[in-house]
Amino acid sequence: MASLLVDVSPLREDRTFRNLFVARTILLFGVGIVAVTVPLEVYGRTGSTPVVGMVTAIESVAFVVGYLGGGVLADRVDRWLLVRVTWLISGTTFAGLAVNAAWIGSTPLTAALVAANGLSGATCITAMLAVTPSIVDRAKLHAVGALNTVSLRLGAVVAPAVGGIVFAVASAAWNYTAGALAAAVTWVLLMVAPPPGRGRTAAAASTGPDDGGPDDDQPDAAGGGDGVLQEPVESPLAALRSGARFAVREPVVFGVMVAGLVGMVGGGSFVLVPAFVEARFGGSSTVVGLMYSALAAGVVLGSLGSGWVRRNPRPGRLLLALMVACYACYALAGAAPTVALVLAALVAAGATNAIEEVLRYTLLQLRTPDALLGRVNSLFAAQAMTGAAIGAVVAGFVGGVVGDGDALWVYNTVTGLVAAATGLLLGPLRRVTRASIEEER
Repeated sequence: MASLLVDVSPLREDRTFRNLFVARTILLFGVGIVAVTVPLEVYGRTGSTPVVGMVTAIESVAFVVGYLGGGVLADRVDRWLLVRVTWLISGTTFAGLAVNAAWIGSTPLTAALVAANGLSGATCITAMLAVTPSIVDRAKLHAVGALNTVSLRLGAVVAPAVGGIVFAVASAAWNYTAGALAAAVTWVLLMVAPPPGRGRTAAAASTGPDDGGPDDDQPDAAGGGDGVLQEPVESPLAALRSGARFAVREPVVFGVMVAGLVGMVGGGSFVLVPAFVEARFGGSSTVVGLMYSALAAGVVLGSLGSGWVRRNPRPGRLLLALMVACYACYALAGAAPTVALVLAALVAAGATNAIEEVLRYTLLQLRTPDALLGRVNSLFAAQAMTGAAIGAVVAGFVGGVVGDGDALWVYNTVTGLVAAATGLLLGPLRRVTRASIEEER
């Protein structure tokens, strides 16, 4: 029974990873608090929905730029130092938002601080992902992926709820002040934790698999003692192109990227929930909340029960099968006649999605050479945001065509068929075995 549960030994055995995990969880909570507090604060101050939309768009663009730019930085400088510096900047923006909310009340300043928070936060998250394989035994990356998924989902679900409650009973300044204080505590944790003993910078000694490693176009990466790559150094755009070229040419990484994009389109289902509940269950806000909570609960349960994943001999095939199964669960939720069955299907969807995320994370880390971990992780993060945005647009269109009551099951049936066809086309991902990955490692 214990072998079915997520392995928490990385948290227990390694102080550096433990402190990094706590820092990442707090950072994700901070991101969730900002996501709900900024729109409420700006609307309360201006009463303008277009202004709220503009500030939110600035935040989204900052995150995308931060992910992509952070990937380049994480492959050029000391990753541990990058984590500490960007986390300090992120914490400073929380303090600035608190001061602005309490005493200044400037919307342009809010937008500027939100942009700085997005840039630093996304860069920090990317650097954390890139430095992790140098801290934890690669044989335990499945466990790290599961733990990361739990913290990500809790940050995405719990933090906005807590932030909304605090805003309602106190003010935006209280939320931001809490974020600043948490950042200060985390900063201490990061400073006292010993840095990774190996792989602190992108190292040329790490090479990719023979069937898809970096080619002659790749820059020569040599991690010097100062944490910066030796000459010649590519421009940021050229470095991103090198990362993208690797992702396209390494068959398994390319498969994970494509499967990730198709899988993230499922996020469009969230757009359909309010109208679905209105059409099928009388518009009960309680049911809407229960549906979101059921999905989040499924993700947490799936992550905590993912210990068996590491023993699966065909991780790529399992990933593709779960992607189709997840859409099938969403479709069942859309067709279910009772609230109880809807919630059960969403718990199952969340659980399968969690295991997908564990597999995607693990395969990316294991198949990517150290010198490219920053860029590949950043490209995947940016792609995930793009996939979710595409899914929202397509789901909204489907809702307008087929009607609110049927949109959820129709949308997910179609996307499930697309996922199945995608799996048939991704032969290298389907054929990758655990044994081959362990041999390469």
